[in-house]
Amino acid sequence: MVIGAPVLEVDGLGFDIGPRRLWDELSLSVRPGDAVAVLGPSGQGKTTLLRCLGGLQTPTRGAVRLRGEDVHRSVRRARRLMRRDRVGFVVQDHAVVPQWTIEQNLGVVRPTGVPRRERDERIQEAANAVGLGGRLRIRAGFLSGGEQQRVAVARVLVQRPVLVLADEPTASLDEMSAALVRDGLEQLRSAGSAIVVATHDATLQEWAGGQIAL
Repeated sequence: MVIGAPVLEVDGLGFDIGPRRLWDELSLSVRPGDAVAVLGPSGQGKTTLLRCLGGLQTPTRGAVRLRGEDVHRSVRRARRLMRRDRVGFVVQDHAVVPQWTIEQNLGVVRPTGVPRRERDERIQEAANAVGLGGRLRIRAGFLSGGEQQRVAVARVLVQRPVLVLADEPTASLDEMSAALVRDGLEQLRSAGSAIVVATHDATLQEWAGGQIAL
């Protein structure tokens, strides 16, 4: 675990849908190299929580701070730049463009201040890390669901964000693909990213150093 000031601080977070309260008074602090698993049954708001942490959805109450900056009090442009440079998302539906090659899907990541040559090196390294290094010119639409999820993890490896939000990243994957996804998350964690992962995967739950039950 990397020691340092908190990447993510959450204070008194709550979310309501009409009269229904999904969760309330949620607080946590996540430092570089920490991994936290979000647990709970389907419909309990795990995805909603990740969206609130990443600035995609506004909580009913409470505050989310990324590197000391209040995510939901930032102007829209600042939130967009934050998601581009500081927050990496791994979602359940992979979010790859099927008509694009693996290389093109990874190339959409353009962190501020990273020159083209270094970004190309990161793309090759990330593809190798998830077992797709020799297949960069293949269209993503020809890949299996597990391979597409590995592309999603590789995209975050190219980005190298301070915070990774992963929503059921190993759900419905075969064991080989799930293991490669877990390896990719471990690489991010070892490099100093803070990780919050919603999961039913017992192996991922054990891997994470902390847990939140909704």
